[in-house]
Amino acid sequence: MKPKVMFMTNIPSPYRVDFFNELGKHCDLTVWFQAKNEANREWKVDGIGRHFQYKFLPGRTFGLDKHLNFSVWKELQRSRFDVHIMGCYSSPTEMMAIQWLRMRRIPYILNSDGGFPAPEESRFKRNLKKGLISSASFWLSSGKNCTEYLTYYGAKADQIHEYPLSSVHYTPEQLRPLSPERHAELKRRHNLKETVFLSVGQFIERKGLDLLLRSFRELNAPDASLLLIGGGPQEEEYRAYLKENQVENVVILPFLQKEELIEYYKVSDAFVLPTRYDVWALVLNEAIMFGLPLISTMMAGASHDLIEEGRNGYMIPVDDQQRLTSALRGILESPERRARFGERSLEIAARYSMDHMVDAHLKALERFLGRHKSEAI
Repeated sequence: MKPKVMFMTNIPSPYRVDFFNELGKHCDLTVWFQAKNEANREWKVDGIGRHFQYKFLPGRTFGLDKHLNFSVWKELQRSRFDVHIMGCYSSPTEMMAIQWLRMRRIPYILNSDGGFPAPEESRFKRNLKKGLISSASFWLSSGKNCTEYLTYYGAKADQIHEYPLSSVHYTPEQLRPLSPERHAELKRRHNLKETVFLSVGQFIERKGLDLLLRSFRELNAPDASLLLIGGGPQEEEYRAYLKENQVENVVILPFLQKEELIEYYKVSDAFVLPTRYDVWALVLNEAIMFGLPLISTMMAGASHDLIEEGRNGYMIPVDDQQRLTSALRGILESPERRARFGERSLEIAARYSMDHMVDAHLKALERFLGRHKSEAI
């Protein structure tokens, strides 16, 4: 009999829905969503519940992404699962769910996409994190940096199971290179130069695109273009900077859905994300699927697993304009290096498929149930 698994998460983001549909083929999966969307998300999501059951918990959302669903207590009381997985432990709703499980001595799995220890945080916040993280019986970690984060806050190293976090499920057709005609047409449409640096993300301070604009200006390469896709509150600030400093060859496009982004990954030569903080940064997963060299910072969780320094890209300190400009120049000035980095990105991407992510979760469920099944129901 397939195990009954409940996975609680915030919203039905596209990559999670794809993952749940694949995982649901192998277990009796129910997903509890805390909201249908968040104020800072514009995703269009298809396929919810194709291979899993789901429920939107009644409740309210405060700010951008803080969900409060008192209904979670009632749902927990009347439901029976073999496995409870908490996917957003910092949510008020999941804090309530964790407390409910702890009071009844029901073991649970804590899933984390990543994080960074914050030695400067208040004692209250640090103790709260330790209480929530350390009280789990088993942990799902997205990679090296996430594992360090979990152990910092009290997770048991021998009970952490790492999985390859995959954000995408592209078909062979979607991964096929553009035809020469389509490639040339896209370049003409946007007046893109020989080498194209791509960055995808919200136009907000945290993503560091202001730094990227300054580095691109410093690069001063007439045969290169910078393509920014995402939209957001800082767009006018970016355009004003470009006009004031007479920076050319920068193309700014609004938010695009996953399918619309595909051609832009294919027409680009390297991917850049100078983020100041990203728990993971799923766009890095997307970029390596198309064989792009990567440039990102130490404050993107994915950098620690997806970037091999000097082999498929560069991982730089946050807000280091000199290092960022140097990395851009290193990609620009050597087509051979670009090709070599791109080949290595594809090799790394092969480990981060949806199938491998599902397989790792099934092995984790088997480990967990082997120890805790009699307690979890």
